[in-house]
Amino acid sequence: MTTDDAAQIDRWLEAARQGDERATHQLLEYCRPLIRRYLQGRVRREEDCHDLTQEVLIRVARALPHLTLRASFEHWLMRVAANCLSRFYSRRWHALEIPFSELPDPEWLSEVQQESDEASLINRIAQQQTQQQLLEIIAKVCSDAERWVILLQAQGEPMEAIAQMLRMKADTVRSHLMRGRSKVLAYIVQHEPELVGGVEAIEWAMARLQQAGAPRAQLSQQEREALHHPGRNQRALRRACLKLAPYLPLPFTAP
Repeated sequence: MTTDDAAQIDRWLEAARQGDERATHQLLEYCRPLIRRYLQGRVRREEDCHDLTQEVLIRVARALPHLTLRASFEHWLMRVAANCLSRFYSRRWHALEIPFSELPDPEWLSEVQQESDEASLINRIAQQQTQQQLLEIIAKVCSDAERWVILLQAQGEPMEAIAQMLRMKADTVRSHLMRGRSKVLAYIVQHEPELVGGVEAIEWAMARLQQAGAPRAQLSQQEREALHHPGRNQRALRRACLKLAPYLPLPFTAP
């Protein structure tokens, strides 16, 4: 943005606050291509891009009469667009009941999963229509980047596409995905174990993991202690939860 652009935006903003409809229209038309450029790399369908652009413009128009900026106008505009995009993916998640179980796992965990005849933790949760609880947990424990990656991956987007959308390296996307997933699982085990059948189900999952016999996937003593006292060591708890994930059924059924 040039100095002239910034000065013009300031004039439009001041006039819009005074109820000048022409200034409001001019400012919104200035915003339109900026919003579209932001959204076009993040949604696949042109009609979704168009609808989201309109939604952002409506929100901007409603905010203008009482808008007080603490950063640049374009920074604020992109935050509005990002919030609308986040709500868009959240709505789609609810409407389509997208399985949350397709999150990729470390190579060692894939070996364990092949031996398990139980559906994954997240898939079972999705089948019980607890997406809202999951969204609330994700919002509470995950960073913005982790939340974006989880939502996009749950939509079925391949890792390469997510990396392109978020302008990240594929390895960075995978790191965000695994870190976010571990935080969600750890929160569930620590605060809402009933989602996985309660403490009994966690103990049963630990026994099943041990029976699986994959050396790289076995729980360490530190991880076991973290599962029994989940408030003490979050890092160990997250590692343990990822290992237990294939064996945590919902609802709990005995072997």
